[in-house]
Parts: sequence; C-alpha cells; structure tokens
Amino acid sequence: MCNLFHVFFVIFSILWLNQGGLCVQGYCKDIVNNSVILRLKEHLFCSYDTDVRPTDQDRNATVVRFGLYMRQFDVDDLTNVVDFHVWVRLVWNDPFLTWEPSEYDGVNSIHVMSYEIWMPDITIHSATTMGADGVPAIECWLNHTGNIFCVPAMSYTTSCESDSTWWPYDMINCTIHIGSWAYHAHEIDLRFIKFDEEGQLTVDIQDKNTQWEMVEFTQSERLVNSKFGLYFSTKYLSYHILLKRHSSMHGAIYVTIVVVLMTMTLMTLWLEPRSTERMIIANLNFVLHLWSVQDLQWMLPYTGNRPPALLLFYENSLALATFTLILTSVLRHMQELTAQAPVWISSITVSILKSRVGQVFLVSILDPKASARIEMNVDDNTNLVSFDKQETTWRYTSVLIGWLAFVSVFFVYVIMLIVVLPTDRSANIFSAKT
Repeated sequence: MCNLFHVFFVIFSILWLNQGGLCVQGYCKDIVNNSVILRLKEHLFCSYDTDVRPTDQDRNATVVRFGLYMRQFDVDDLTNVVDFHVWVRLVWNDPFLTWEPSEYDGVNSIHVMSYEIWMPDITIHSATTMGADGVPAIECWLNHTGNIFCVPAMSYTTSCESDSTWWPYDMINCTIHIGSWAYHAHEIDLRFIKFDEEGQLTVDIQDKNTQWEMVEFTQSERLVNSKFGLYFSTKYLSYHILLKRHSSMHGAIYVTIVVVLMTMTLMTLWLEPRSTERMIIANLNFVLHLWSVQDLQWMLPYTGNRPPALLLFYENSLALATFTLILTSVLRHMQELTAQAPVWISSITVSILKSRVGQVFLVSILDPKASARIEMNVDDNTNLVSFDKQETTWRYTSVLIGWLAFVSVFFVYVIMLIVVLPTDRSANIFSAKT
C-alpha cells in the first residue's frame, strides 16, 4: 500500500510540473518577434565565434586603428614609474557583423558588449607589471557596415628614464609601446588614428598634475621580432612623452638657501679674524651647510646617471665653509703669535702691503693706520720688524691671507653659479643635447 502511494505521488508530481510548464509557455512574451534589436542580434551572432579574426580571407590583415587620449598621469619619484590614465579608441571592421538597415526597420547601429565580439588583443608592451592585460569588458558601438568603435578607459604603468642633473628643473622621458600580444603584423595591421583634420597629435589632460607638466607628446611606429621566436614580426605603436617638473616652489626655496649660505661664507671671511662674531658666524655657517645638504638629500630622487648639480653646489659650498672655519681658527692663532716671523714671510708681506693694490684694498680698508706706517717706511727695504712689533708682522700677514681667501672664495662662488647652479635654461640646453 505504501509503495502504491509513492507511485501515485510521483505521477501527480510529473503531471503538475508539465501543466506548470505549459502555463509558462502559454504566457511567455514573444520578445524576439516584437523587438527589432533582438532579431538583429540573433541574426548577427548566430554561429558567430569571438575567437575567429574577422576577415574574408585569412591572408588579409585586419586593420585596427588605435588612438590614445591622455586624461591624467601620476609620477612616482622614488621608483621612476609613471601611471598614465588614458582613453583608448579602437576602430576596426568586422565583415561578419553586417546587415541591411532596410530589413530591420532602418536600424543603422547597435550597442554590443566587448565580450560578445572579436576584440584585438592590443596591450602595452612596456609595462612594469607582469601579464598581458587587454581591453576590459566595455560597451562598443557597431554600425551596419561592420565598423566597430570601442573607447575603454585604461591605465598604463611604465618605467621611465629620468635625469636629475638639473633638479628641480629635471625631466622624465617615457615611452609607451602598444601592440598585439599574439598576432603578427600580417594578421593585425595596427595604425594610428589622426586626432584632428591636419593629422596633428593633441593632448587633452583633464586633471592637471600639480608637480609635473607634459611638454612633449609624439608618436612613432616600428616592427619588432615576435616574442614567441617564430620568425615573424609584430607592429608597435610608440608614444614618446616628455614630462617636466613644476620647479617654481623648489627653485625659490633652494636658490634662496644658496644665497644665504654664500653670504654667510663671504661675511665670515670679511670680518676681523680675532672678532667673536666671526667665529660664531663661521660655526653657524658650517652647521647650516650640513643641515642643507641633509635636507636636500631627502628631497632628491634616487635616479639618474649623474649626480644633481644642486647637490654638487651644496657640497662644494660645504667644503668652502669648512675651509673658512679652519682658516678662521688659524688666523686667530696667527695674530696671537709673539715669535719672530721668518724673513721670507716678512719680505712677501711688506712687498704686497707697499704696493698700490695692497694699500687700497687691504690697508686703507681694513687698517688705515698701517697705511701711514708703511708710507713712512717706503724707502726702507727691511722687513716689518724694523718699524713694529713681531706680532704686527703676523697680524698683517693674517690680514693679507684673509683678503686673498675672500677674493678666491668669491671667484669660486661666481664660477659655481655659472657652471653648477641649475636653471631652467641650462636644463633645456642639456635636454636638447642629450
């Protein structure tokens, strides 16, 4: 009895399901016959294979036109990697997806998803990350002649070449190589899209970068050997991008520091060696130089084949500050000597002090009393011992050394300003030569 009940239950269930199915079929909407778009898609994608390259004959190449619209870019100074956020425009013809608009109520174009059609495997070949990331799933536009238009938003990450020689007026040179990942040049003929009627390449950056600006954007194409090593070539479309740093803030800060350090170094050499102010400024100048070099080291990018010129300027200025500090200590000790000076030191000092240059620039400016003393002894060929104490000889010698040091350091700074100090003009000249 129990088995008979199970049999009746199974039969009832089957009949109820069939009745429900008939009911569903009876109330199903006839969407295909009522929608022109669905009827057109059934016509287009019937037996359509998304893995088959669209061409009438296999030996004919599929022409794919590629355009790059720059929207935004981000620069990583530490790794020298740049992220370019772009809009990519892909245009090609698929002869398998054509129709007569008159047969479909005059429909000339439809929207299709990228995974429904054959997509060219166009990808970046200069990426820093592994893998061949193609076009993401997007909505494309298809017209009745088989022309397909796709505009995906892409992010291309690539390593760039930088030269921080003239930091903060440095530049970054980037190249983006675009090409097919698996097809050779006789299968996919990749071509540029003209951006305007004159064929000029234009850049429309929506979000401006606060630290860098794009100063050059050019393109080129070339054939390269296939990565598969199968004796065929792949066509590359290359975009050459030159970025230049916004240097107004960095330039103002570090150039101001350069002027301050130069002034302190020259002021130290101008002051009297025995003065307390000179020793204080000399030590403070040395500490500020150390702090400036340390601060600049943290700001400079660790890239480039040449050391930054600004760092060389700071290091050379630090060497001059060290020399000034040591010289100040030596001159202070020299003026306190009471021992008799060697004859050759006295002779050289007297000959220089008796000259017109010595009197104008050294004696008359730093010690007017010494000028009168030397004029009284102008016919005396002896050394300074004949008219003053022994310590006076050391004092005049220290004044002479200090004056020569001031002039020498001044001219060294002038040469450094001309040769080493980075400017926008020097950076442009260097970039043009390289």
